[in-house]
Amino acid sequence: MTHDLLTLLRQTTLVELNHAYEEFMPVWPTHGKFFCSRAEDYSAGDGNYNCQLSLGDHCGTHVDAPVHFIEGGKTIEQIDVRQLTGRGRCLDMSHLAENADITVEMIQAWEADKGEIVAGDIVIFRTGYDNKWRCRPHQAEFLKNWPGLSGEGAHYLTKKGVTVLGTDAMSLDRYSNDAHPAHLAVLGSDCLIIENLANLQNLPSEFIFMALPLRIKGASASPVRAVALLES
Repeated sequence: MTHDLLTLLRQTTLVELNHAYEEFMPVWPTHGKFFCSRAEDYSAGDGNYNCQLSLGDHCGTHVDAPVHFIEGGKTIEQIDVRQLTGRGRCLDMSHLAENADITVEMIQAWEADKGEIVAGDIVIFRTGYDNKWRCRPHQAEFLKNWPGLSGEGAHYLTKKGVTVLGTDAMSLDRYSNDAHPAHLAVLGSDCLIIENLANLQNLPSEFIFMALPLRIKGASASPVRAVALLES
């Protein structure tokens, strides 16, 4: 059994879906920034090299736990990580105008062309905003005007049994929607949100998705290493 699984894995193509973690990487202005400093170094006579990290739990490519918007919701170490492995469905919405809503009708039109989204699918929206990712001081275009999922679209997918939704933008909700209906619908259904994904242009409409968060007690989110596995 183990040999068969290893053989299958080695026959797949792995697609990296993460941005690199680096100093001056773009983060939402009110969130903790990323810092990496040398704790020990050869040049200091320490005989080894290691780093000390400081970052907000929503830095970079990350997964939101329900508690992020739902008081009393699950924190990141309480989620079932098996939710974050499954059949991925990548919906290309990169043609949408800035600040547009992804509607139920758009999702249904995609399903009519690519196949129905079913319970357990991990639904990822490609907005094209990963191409705007820039480190400070050039981050402004990435931090504004992205399209996002409507509240009705979020309810439609969670009612179908989708428990993980993702985007390559800063937030699943569109930029100017301060009511955060998609966050409330998804996290309020005990589901998860992945944000700041990358390289979605390299994905077909169907693939295997995997992302594992750090087990941080009491955190509202965690960085992840997200990958897609494709048939070679």
